[in-house]
Amino acid sequence: MKKTASYLLAQHWDAILASASALFTIYYLTKFSGIGLSPDSIAYSSAAINLQAKGALVDFNNLPLVDFPAGYPFFLAIFSSIFHSSPITIAPILNSVLYVGVILMSSVLMQGFENNARWYRLAVLSILATSPCLWDVYEMLWSETWFVFLVLLFMLVWRWYGKRHDIISLMVFAIIAAFAFVTRFAGITIVATGAALILFDGAIGVVKKIKHLFLFVLVSISLVVWNLVHNHYAAGSMAGLREKALRTITDNLLDIGTVMGSWLPFLNNRPLIGAIIFLIILLVATIVVVYRILQQQFYHRNETVLALFFVVYAVFIIAAASISRFETLSSRLLSPIYIPFILVGSFWILRFIKQKTKLQKTGIVVLLFFVYAATMFFQYQQNAENWEGIADAGIPGYAEAHWRASPLAKYIKEHKVLFNQPIYSDANDGLYYLTGLQALPLPHKEIVTEQKKLLQEPQLIVVWFNDGENPDLIDIPFIQEQKRLINTLHFNDGAIYFFSN
Repeated sequence: MKKTASYLLAQHWDAILASASALFTIYYLTKFSGIGLSPDSIAYSSAAINLQAKGALVDFNNLPLVDFPAGYPFFLAIFSSIFHSSPITIAPILNSVLYVGVILMSSVLMQGFENNARWYRLAVLSILATSPCLWDVYEMLWSETWFVFLVLLFMLVWRWYGKRHDIISLMVFAIIAAFAFVTRFAGITIVATGAALILFDGAIGVVKKIKHLFLFVLVSISLVVWNLVHNHYAAGSMAGLREKALRTITDNLLDIGTVMGSWLPFLNNRPLIGAIIFLIILLVATIVVVYRILQQQFYHRNETVLALFFVVYAVFIIAAASISRFETLSSRLLSPIYIPFILVGSFWILRFIKQKTKLQKTGIVVLLFFVYAATMFFQYQQNAENWEGIADAGIPGYAEAHWRASPLAKYIKEHKVLFNQPIYSDANDGLYYLTGLQALPLPHKEIVTEQKKLLQEPQLIVVWFNDGENPDLIDIPFIQEQKRLINTLHFNDGAIYFFSN
């Protein structure tokens, strides 16, 4: 046992230090007000609670959860049952463990590179442990916390499958893909990556390859198929209403360029340059994949799966954002390829340095140290700026101090007897979290059926939070044009409107 511990410490002390840093980070970020909560978080946590209490996949309004896959609520429900605590209470512990797992798996992935060096791993791990991108994810109750973990686990298991090519490793490979797919619909990229890895594997015979491809796809989509069928029968919709995209491919690339500006130093809010850098890394990743498919002696290496997943996910997210409307491409939505982006954009450096003279190596190392120092300082500046708000008010979202101290929410909790009519809100999830009051979301501007349902109500109440305003939803003036406003209660953070025919 002592020998094993000594060996692990000697081989992985850099990853252990980075993991310890990640643990302290999550502890301090969530110390003031707990885990960060967004609208998605309330849907996930309420669904997990209802799974425990009722065995039903429903949200805080007791409506079927169809906008989000079932995987993350099930994940939360399992650990809530184990620890006998609510998902919101145990989330900081879960996120700490997942963040540590991500760092450790990143270290193992780097150790499997064709060229490997301790200084390289130490530099990358320190960047990951202090990354604003990863901090933003792991300080929140979001499904990305579990999804990013599964992505890296999927990559490590592929290496295991590549050495054995047997049914057991294939099933583990496929099951992890299935978990990822049912955690986020973007997990289809994991399925596509896995299928491509099997398809282009020259070490598998044709007949065996067909069998393995069939089994992998069948198992990896099984949980999502069950989820979608359940949604269809429970709500008449497999994945909720999806509006047409308003942003073009160019717009989305510029959004990605803006994200690059939060990941990399020197860009100084230049989205075009950021987009160009992203496209260059995408091209490099594509070349890596094609080269390793053609040169099978290099195929079964970690660089292959990192590059392939990066390409598949990048193409998918740009296409999806250009077809279906959802939030602007952000660091959160791109977080699954943050680590592949860093590794694909840097793993070639080790081989490049080896080919240089001693003097050239010295110059390159000095340059790399400058870039590394600039990156760490850049991340420090972002983290310090974010910490100024978090230290005093908590993580932005419904757990933040000004939401928890909401005068509007306080009034509702003290006068719930007044709310005996149909209730709508521009932040119905926040309303439920703060008061326990159930309310429907205000209708979307482009969905007439939702608007008709609201306007058919003889009487209704609208709880309006100033910080919950969503430009995609109808507003108070729209309702006033159709219905009579009979009373209004104003507060510092919003208002309560009473309407009648």
